[in-house]
Amino acid sequence: MGKLILIVLVFAFAWWILGKYRRSLTREEPPPAGAAEDMVRCAHCGVHLPRSESRASGEKFFCSEEHLRLHR
Repeated sequence: MGKLILIVLVFAFAWWILGKYRRSLTREEPPPAGAAEDMVRCAHCGVHLPRSESRASGEKFFCSEEHLRLHR
């Protein structure tokens, strides 16, 4: 009985290690540390934020939907 439990534990451990290895192969690498993003200024309150997080209206950028709505 003890050998059966040991065999099951070894297989469970091997399955767990194999799963971790497969997940590490599909994991995306983070962007390089030197990658910079353009910063823009909110036309309503003046806060600076990354362009990807801003809301744009023509040539102007806003930090939130509320500031975009208030500007209109």
